[in-house]
Amino acid sequence: MNPSQQDDLLDTLLRQQFEGAVPDAGFCDRVMQQLPARPRRRAWPLWSGIAAGIAAGALSLSSTPLVRLGGRDWVGGELSAPVIALLLALAGMALLAMCWSLAEADGR
Repeated sequence: MNPSQQDDLLDTLLRQQFEGAVPDAGFCDRVMQQLPARPRRRAWPLWSGIAAGIAAGALSLSSTPLVRLGGRDWVGGELSAPVIALLLALAGMALLAMCWSLAEADGR
């Protein structure tokens, strides 16, 4: 018997024995009232980190010929290897940002 079958069997047995929630005489409600309120999340560290990352990335990549050639060819409408490299980098960063936001959303 594999673990999932054992879990299903245990769930079935427990459901047969107990009907509904266990009475706690309001204990859970009292505990929830005693807990402090959640602190409000501040957005400025996130946005300042994003701005610093963009600035650092732009500063470090501004002197590379790949970025200059890719930008020139992209504006000119020419599909070249530097343009493809730029588009792949942009797509990769967007994919990473999407995966990160989905991973963060799972925790809520």
